[in-house]
Amino acid sequence: MTDSSYTCPRQKFMEDPSIQWREGKPDYTNANQAYLQGRTRNHKEGSLEKIVEDLVKLWEMEASHKTNTEDWQSVDVEVFTIRANNQRSFSVKEGIEEGNYNVLMQNQPLYDSNVHSFKSSHDMFRSAFDQGFPWELIEVFSGPPRVAFSWRHWAHWTGPYKGRTPTGELLEMYGMAVAEVDENLKIKSIDVHYDPNQLLMKLEGK
Repeated sequence: MTDSSYTCPRQKFMEDPSIQWREGKPDYTNANQAYLQGRTRNHKEGSLEKIVEDLVKLWEMEASHKTNTEDWQSVDVEVFTIRANNQRSFSVKEGIEEGNYNVLMQNQPLYDSNVHSFKSSHDMFRSAFDQGFPWELIEVFSGPPRVAFSWRHWAHWTGPYKGRTPTGELLEMYGMAVAEVDENLKIKSIDVHYDPNQLLMKLEGK
């Protein structure tokens, strides 16, 4: 049941008609519904947790759908970098080219980022998680300028993955991140730590 006191996730900075979208303006109706149905936290409006969660959701939307760095509002595009599990760092422009899956799963035994493009990686996971792949912030451990927090990503495996038949089961993964922000709460860097294999092993049938 949806808590009426909780507001639906807001993907801001989407209304400017000049925005250059990768595949047209995205529709988050299904993703937001999956989030509201599957979340385990209910962060209050105005809380640091809600502010950080909304900021990360904004970054994810822009990283997935905006192809012109001038349209980005979540990060300081001049200095921003992101890396996962102490692998290589990516700038905004590199992330737009590579895609979030390639950026966040470097040198993984069950995912080869060298053979995937932005499109092939996103198509593969969108196929498997065709009902949405929600993300939530669990807890914030330190405030700005270096914001440390834990998070959860989850989805029901409802579509084919590499030709494998979906089981419909709930797949989850957990992680930590540290985001450095400026005085305007624009992200300067994100350092992510997590194990994607807890989810990939299920998809691979291992």
